[in-house]
Amino acid sequence: MRRGLLAVLFCCPFFLANAQPLSTGEKQPAPSLGMMRASESYTYLKDVSTSPYEKGFLDEIKYISITSNKDSYLTLGGSFRPRFEHYTNRNWAQGTESYYSQRLSLHTSIHLGSYARLFGEIYSGYKTDGEALPQSDEVDIHQGYVEVRLPIGETAHTTLVFGRNEVGLGASRLVGIREGPNMRRSFDLGKITFSHSKTTIQAFYGREVQLQFGAFDNTFSLFDKDAENVELWGLYSWFSSSKREDTTELYYLGFQSDASRFNDVLGSETRHTVGLRRVGILQGRWQYNTELIYQFGDLADNSISAFNIETDWNYRLVRTTWTPTIGLKFDWSSGDKKPGDGKIQTFNPMFVNPGIYSLAAVNTPANLLSVHPSLSVSPTVALNLKIEYAFFYRTSQEDGLYSPPRFQSRAAEDIDEKHIGDTIGLFLNYTFNRNLSYTLISSYFVAGSFLAETGNSESLFYLSSTLHFKF
Repeated sequence: MRRGLLAVLFCCPFFLANAQPLSTGEKQPAPSLGMMRASESYTYLKDVSTSPYEKGFLDEIKYISITSNKDSYLTLGGSFRPRFEHYTNRNWAQGTESYYSQRLSLHTSIHLGSYARLFGEIYSGYKTDGEALPQSDEVDIHQGYVEVRLPIGETAHTTLVFGRNEVGLGASRLVGIREGPNMRRSFDLGKITFSHSKTTIQAFYGREVQLQFGAFDNTFSLFDKDAENVELWGLYSWFSSSKREDTTELYYLGFQSDASRFNDVLGSETRHTVGLRRVGILQGRWQYNTELIYQFGDLADNSISAFNIETDWNYRLVRTTWTPTIGLKFDWSSGDKKPGDGKIQTFNPMFVNPGIYSLAAVNTPANLLSVHPSLSVSPTVALNLKIEYAFFYRTSQEDGLYSPPRFQSRAAEDIDEKHIGDTIGLFLNYTFNRNLSYTLISSYFVAGSFLAETGNSESLFYLSSTLHFKF
């Protein structure tokens, strides 16, 4: 059975590639389908005769008028993502594990004129070798919210959102949508966003949705004082320059969990985070993404003082065949300095996207020092290849190793060794058309001296083969 699924998964992209529409040569290709489907706009389909884009697959269901003047309309869409994954020596323990998983999503967006919208999305996740979070969920509401847009003059507006919503902030170093597993992350929240020219300011409060395995059993927790769902609130701002290709982000985030553990301390945690991020392009070739983060608060009567510094620089050789890009990423996340001293210095990555730290998603930025040199090439417009090598060390020898998103997997155990391990990874993505793409990820992790001193330390191999179909 698994061999049959694997064969279908690998062969489907090559058969479905022929579905790519031909270009007319006069109009632009239809806009791509984004990672955040709720942000897509199809207003250009209100009058197809004046649309600057070529006809897209299933355009007929992207702008279904529900009023005579076509100002109110319905949009339908969805996706299907089958995947095969394999681990050799998962968690650095001997053994192999292979399984097939799939995610099916369907969404609808109802636009009521220019000022109101209803958005709903359901998810279903399946894994062949049994139920596992966050991979499995029979079917549930992943997103469902009301959005109201209030104009302020001619150039500014305020947007109000209430309901269940995905949240992705910045480079996902603190709040990501969890794209890797079948079930993405969402929050029950209230949110207000002010936008004017190149400035956006957003304030929100929400609770993370706790996944269950059944049908429509992920309960709404925003007003439940007894709920154990982790709380997140904050103020996030974006400022773009009119003269340069850059964006500055300033933010404050609040985090509360009834049960957190960092190093030797377990208990209720209230943590506050302030951060600064700069992202942009210099001289058309240099791409940079730098973030400085500081955290304070308390965990079970212990005071918190932690930090994270990360910089990601890439240089693109634009006049060279295959346009290679050379990258170097550095991350320094603080760890606890001394157990039992009433202070916690371990950085909390909260809802991080672990894929930005290793392709196999085995590390998270808590008590972590890592360096990532990389090389990316594009042999064709549709094909992108990236190879990355990474070195991982513990920042503090008094603190342990943490797994995504923020859980300790190895205690320090008075071990002086800091080297966690090295990994080499390969990322391949081929885009057949706006609806269909294929991704292959391979990663080999060689365990370091710290793992060898504290338990299982087999070298880990990971492989995933994923087909992405969106409509």
